Amino acid sequence: MEALIDVQHVWKLYGKFVANEDISLTLYKGEIVSLLGPNGAGKTTLVKQLYGELLPNKGKITVLGNNPTNRKIMKSIGIIPQEVQPYEDLTVWDNIYYLGKIKGVKTKQIYERGEDLLRKLELLEKRNTLAMKLSGGMKRKLLLATSLINDPKLVILDEPTTGLDARARREVWNILLGLKKEGKSILLTTHYLDEAEKLSDRIYFINRKIVIEGLTSEIKEKFSDWYELIDYDSGKTIRIKGEDELKKVISNLNGKFEVRLPSLEEIYLEVFKDVS
Repeated sequence: MEALIDVQHVWKLYGKFVANEDISLTLYKGEIVSLLGPNGAGKTTLVKQLYGELLPNKGKITVLGNNPTNRKIMKSIGIIPQEVQPYEDLTVWDNIYYLGKIKGVKTKQIYERGEDLLRKLELLEKRNTLAMKLSGGMKRKLLLATSLINDPKLVILDEPTTGLDARARREVWNILLGLKKEGKSILLTTHYLDEAEKLSDRIYFINRKIVIEGLTSEIKEKFSDWYELIDYDSGKTIRIKGEDELKKVISNLNGKFEVRLPSLEEIYLEVFKDVS
């Protein structure tokens, strides 16, 4: 299986402060991988090393088979850094057009793909609006459009749906899932646990170092020694530990009920319960 991102034993230090500690991770062709962790966990520091803004102190990073600082690589990926903003003195269309030019996209392709992105992201009516006049959510949509204008093989998104309402977030999810169907690979950091659960093939929990990793289903199974049983007749929710106890409780129920495993959010809170 082709690894588009390969991180091996990476350390990033600022003096004596360790931001990333011996991190190894991979992202394969056609999958979405999420990095989850509390504020200050080193997610953005790691992501910046993936697109060459920062260099690791130790370890090796390979992106699309090359060093992340390779200029050709930069033209083959799409990026939304966490703190970036559109060029506010340019219109929505000019942001898309000039970013396409910077990435070496041919004019005809910019117009074709740019128009498609405007439609998908519901930015057509804002085409000639200056970026400074957009809402925070619209700016995030514009950034997503600029990151995709070069039809990248790999997309790196650091908090891409921050500031979007629930409907707009769902629209972005659909776009990302569509990119996955096209064979694109996506690395995502997010604080929205439902977003990670909906989109991710694999997840890395990070707090300076990798705490837990695996398929979303594997992580949930690891924490599946307890269940929540919702008794719709009584309206009560019962937390039950172990399958034997669950079977015993269910055998005494006559009405409608639902049994579910812990959500990714509940697992996250358990993993990081001692992190302030």
